[in-house]
Amino acid sequence: MAEIIDYGRFAERLQQECLRWELLDEVQREWGYEDPGGEPTASRWGGENREYGIDESLPIPAALAEWWDSPVNSFSFRPRLYWTHTQWPPTIWADEYGIDDDFDDADDGDDADADADNVSPELADGLPKDNPFLPPDAADRRICIFMSEYQYCNQWGYLAAEASHPDPRVLVSTGRGWELQSRSLSEFFLQLALERLPAHYGWSLRVHRSDVEADPAITERLTASYRELGLLPWQEMGTDALAYGGPDALIHHGRGRGAGYAIVIHGRTRDALLQVVETLGITYTDKDIEPPAEVPQPLEDLGPLAPADGDTDARERWRVDSTGVAPAAVTVPNIAALRALPGRSATAIDQDATMAAAGDAEGRVHVWESTTEATAAEPAAALTEPLHRAPVSAVACLRLDDDLKAVVSGDAHGVLRYWRTDCHPRPLPFDRRRTPVTALAAARLATGPALACAWADGLVRVWDLASDAVARLRLGTGIEGLALEADGTLYVTGPSGPVALRLATDRLWPHRELQLRLDAVDWGSYWSARGPAHAVPGLIGKIASDHKKTAMDAVHDLYRLLVSKSAGLTAAAPAVPFLVELMTDPDNQARSTLLLLIADIADCDSEENRAAVRAALPTLRHLHDDPQSSIRWAAAEMEKNCAPRPGE
Repeated sequence: MAEIIDYGRFAERLQQECLRWELLDEVQREWGYEDPGGEPTASRWGGENREYGIDESLPIPAALAEWWDSPVNSFSFRPRLYWTHTQWPPTIWADEYGIDDDFDDADDGDDADADADNVSPELADGLPKDNPFLPPDAADRRICIFMSEYQYCNQWGYLAAEASHPDPRVLVSTGRGWELQSRSLSEFFLQLALERLPAHYGWSLRVHRSDVEADPAITERLTASYRELGLLPWQEMGTDALAYGGPDALIHHGRGRGAGYAIVIHGRTRDALLQVVETLGITYTDKDIEPPAEVPQPLEDLGPLAPADGDTDARERWRVDSTGVAPAAVTVPNIAALRALPGRSATAIDQDATMAAAGDAEGRVHVWESTTEATAAEPAAALTEPLHRAPVSAVACLRLDDDLKAVVSGDAHGVLRYWRTDCHPRPLPFDRRRTPVTALAAARLATGPALACAWADGLVRVWDLASDAVARLRLGTGIEGLALEADGTLYVTGPSGPVALRLATDRLWPHRELQLRLDAVDWGSYWSARGPAHAVPGLIGKIASDHKKTAMDAVHDLYRLLVSKSAGLTAAAPAVPFLVELMTDPDNQARSTLLLLIADIADCDSEENRAAVRAALPTLRHLHDDPQSSIRWAAAEMEKNCAPRPGE
């Protein structure tokens, strides 16, 4: 986030002529949202709907359909960022349905009296007769509901009378009736993103109403120092919140009785947040500041690829066999449709030349399969999949066994897709990083099928597809091509030409056997704190991730499943040997927390658990001398918890 965004000038951006969703895309990216790749996880038909009130004769506004179809619709890819329900087709809210408790703001914690019981008589039948939204004699006074707050405390809709408009106004239900929320549907979705995403991706501080009432000058400093965004006040839950902007910061001033906090500040950086806090004169402690709930994985900071003969990495996972020796050239198969493919950006064939794949600049992947060599004749079958939302930058083909084949593709946004050709592509990406994929290679090694991918920042990941074990090789920038041979030679081509790396698979995937042994356990026959332990092996595997947050989150999830004083939990003891094995890896990203998990498993009321940890003590005893004080402390706790109990 090197560039500072001044949201004090947001009103100017809002008034600029631009395509309907461009500003939404900009704002989402500014706060840290990244296109996850893959398919949407929420569709327009997957929302909640009521059985009554659908009028199929009404048109659906173009903006609503466009939002659902747009690749910048972050709701369709990450709906849990929003905590709302969608409704398609929009349902009808009409006078005969009345106002019920679903639409009040009685649960806001501050104003239990602002509910439907206190709605004025002129609002009890829906929109008031003298409402500003419709003429008094309007025949159609209905509202089309397209979205609801997660607990249905309020709903958002547009006037049925404006359903034919391409981008109609949006109303919101409150304890006072219906109020104008946004001047258009497209503005509403922008405003909703500004309400939800900064709280997830940014640094946040919330100021209680009592603190502002004790120092009214805070509000004066707010209006004097910062400019409004140009949006209408946000009315959800009766907050009546005006939004202000500053350098890398948003400030919401909740003026309504439903506002749980009078001031809510979000900063793209901690420094930006603290600058607002200082300007407003707010007293705070570090505990008052909430860090981002999600932080993008950092990119590598590497120099150019420049290995020399005999070089190896510190863990001896690879050794340079030679430099300047190129792998066998890959020629474009003699397939007329492939050679004539418009915008073709990447091409690959499998080891037997019975399958060819190509990617294009529009993000599509094309596959041709044949029972004979693909270079000999036009293949018998062809498949086209729109898998990417960026130009395809690399493809690879792989024969998994005698019958199954797979295709892998990467794009300029860093998304990696993988699928077997006898199945529909997986909806989620195989992997994703915030830098372009520059090269792919796949082959069957002695250990089974393997895949290698290079990204523009110089990182190369190599997967054992049978176990999902992955190695992270920091080779250097400028990688233009990869080629993987069956003998375990990985050719890496950079600015200085090709380099042949001999891979040591036993060191490359030290947890490969662990993954396979995890898969061999009948975890469903064991019991965790949340039922059968089906989730345990996947979480143990994630502890081996090279992404620290992924590893730490997995340990925390295992805490909830395996650590309990309740009787009947049987999944912890069989999990201990795998956790101990991961603890012996010096590169593990969650070592101190992982060791505490092992120690706390021994502290449960289960002799079976303690016996499993006691058996591991000789393997872990060296951790008493670990350089990290947190590791040494956790090791002492583990020894203490394994001590015999009275009566044992």
